[in-house]
Amino acid sequence: MGELAKHIHSLRQKKGITVRALAQIVGKTPGYLSRVETRDEVPAPELICVIADALGGVPETLLDLAKHDLIRRTKQQIEKKSADALSLYRRSQ
Repeated sequence: MGELAKHIHSLRQKKGITVRALAQIVGKTPGYLSRVETRDEVPAPELICVIADALGGVPETLLDLAKHDLIRRTKQQIEKKSADALSLYRRSQ
């Protein structure tokens, strides 16, 4: 679970709001918000701000966590592609 997901989940639980209730407030489906909390889906910046407002969080904090999660995920993807390419190269030698 990414840092954004953990933070949103924590804020939601502290407020005593269900995923379904938050979904109604922000205009998204419960399934989508569940993916945000459990599968590291990163919402658009505008939606992150709406979620922050709904949960009483600081938009800048959530946006910063989203940025770090995206950077981490991108770095992992690059490292995997690099390792795959190197492995393929070594097999062809």
